[in-house]
Amino acid sequence: MSKLVPAHGGKGLVCCLLHGKERVAEQQKAAGMKKIKISPRAKGDLIMMGIGGFSPLDGFMTKADWKSVCENFTLANGTFWPLPITLDVSKADAAAIKVGDEIALEHEGTIYATMKVSEKFEMSDSNKKFECHKVFKGHGDDSADDKFWEVAMKDHPGVQ
Repeated sequence: MSKLVPAHGGKGLVCCLLHGKERVAEQQKAAGMKKIKISPRAKGDLIMMGIGGFSPLDGFMTKADWKSVCENFTLANGTFWPLPITLDVSKADAAAIKVGDEIALEHEGTIYATMKVSEKFEMSDSNKKFECHKVFKGHGDDSADDKFWEVAMKDHPGVQ
């Protein structure tokens, strides 16, 4: 009997990694998919999903989950969750993706995941401000909000 604390969310540990033949088959399938470049942040989110660190999430958040997290710090189903986990893509990539598409998510030439697009929503300026103010308790200083969304990797603490 394990003495570990159960995974958050009541679904057990939700690991999104594939192994063995299943992984090889998905990698071959991904070679023919539309490739979407992802940010270092999204790469980190995918790694956390892969190892189960974001249990009970099994993918990026829907708009309903995103809004609920921003307003209530819970997923839409009421499960506590403190931070939005969303996939940010360029406007050109967003325009090229349709609901139902299967896409490969890549960073610096390496495919980290595949996914079937179940929903699309725009992170408009008003949505960015909403998230900043609700989750990160922005104080109405637009320049601070802008910096939150536009910080270059070289500007992060600890980056040389």
